[in-house]
Amino acid sequence: MKTFKFKTVSVLLICLSLLFSCNKDDNDSSDAGDEFVSAKIDGTSWTSSKDYNTTAAQKSGNVLAVQGSDNDGNAINFNIANYSGVGNYKTGDNLTNGSQIMYVSISPVGSWSSNLATAALGTLIPGTIDITKDDGSVFEGTFSFEGYNASTKTIKKFTEGKFKAEIQ
Repeated sequence: MKTFKFKTVSVLLICLSLLFSCNKDDNDSSDAGDEFVSAKIDGTSWTSSKDYNTTAAQKSGNVLAVQGSDNDGNAINFNIANYSGVGNYKTGDNLTNGSQIMYVSISPVGSWSSNLATAALGTLIPGTIDITKDDGSVFEGTFSFEGYNASTKTIKKFTEGKFKAEIQ
């Protein structure tokens, strides 16, 4: 049941982020600014699209959510439960930590995550999200994690992650 709720919340966050990122005229890519999410996935560079505003942040209560997606629909997103500003946050380190970070692939379809479910495996390195800037409207930082795909039982390593996102 927790996996179902987690996946439902993750899909909802992705949809909300895409909805908010599409609120500008799609013909004007000059508004994409310098927002981004980037990482190396198993050593291969990945960066969110600069063609449109595909990177966004949302803050609701004490939860911060950030997402960036590329032109193919692949995305990296994370949410930090109990967010309290600049600092270091962990994902997938214990069963009571509601923070998560995830990569979603369109082709092949799949998702690799670091969350409370992966904490139960006990074999993955927990994810880290370091928020280095929070001015109330722009969030910047770094991240890394080992993502686990329960369907294929595969692991992907995400290193050198960086992001800059504005509240939408």
